[in-house]
Amino acid sequence: MSLFGHCTHLIEAHFRFSRIAAGGDPLENAVCGLSAVLQATTAADPKIGFPVEVAEDLGDRMLQVTPMISEAAGKWIARELTNMGMAAAIALVTRSADDPLRHDQRCYAALLHCDLSAAVCRREIARRGDPLVRVIGIERAWSASDHNEHPLQ
Repeated sequence: MSLFGHCTHLIEAHFRFSRIAAGGDPLENAVCGLSAVLQATTAADPKIGFPVEVAEDLGDRMLQVTPMISEAAGKWIARELTNMGMAAAIALVTRSADDPLRHDQRCYAALLHCDLSAAVCRREIARRGDPLVRVIGIERAWSASDHNEHPLQ
């Protein structure tokens, strides 16, 4: 991937994390921001790296919104895991691409991305009152009642 491609992803990540700072949805924007960070760092050439100014600005923004993400995800994800995943993602952006912990940092950032994606789904299901479980419960109740003999029949 070219330096332009990396920077495009980093700009998208900065946009998403800035939306959190401006009051946007922390969960959805964090998922998108982490996705962009992971895409930027997937094929990063250790010899090229990221422009220092872009990387530092993004790292600062990510550090600023980490408590907001931890708070919003706290119902589904332990704060320590959110903080660890965000610290790893920040390191992916701000540290050298040949860092010996790079693989582990990617793994923790990817785990947080997955956990946040799941939290968004759980939140949406809860917002709708879990209609699928309700429908299944009703169908089971009706089905069970069809097979029972009632004393009034």
